[in-house]
Amino acid sequence: MRATIEDRVKALVRRMAGAAVCDECITDRLDLSSVAQTAVVTLAASGGDGFERLRAPCTLCARDKPVIRHKA
Repeated sequence: MRATIEDRVKALVRRMAGAAVCDECITDRLDLSSVAQTAVVTLAASGGDGFERLRAPCTLCARDKPVIRHKA
């Protein structure tokens, strides 16, 4: 069974082990077609199941922007 975009995004954020990552870097890492796809998932995931969305530097690109992280 093929993983959904939501599954892939959440798995990547969990693998980052608490490090914050922005939608653009997630899109790039997973080779997704648009940042909008990623944003839909990260916005829906925030606030539940250990996911937190905040404004902070992205661990991968170092730009201060909205990011998501998973609190283990």
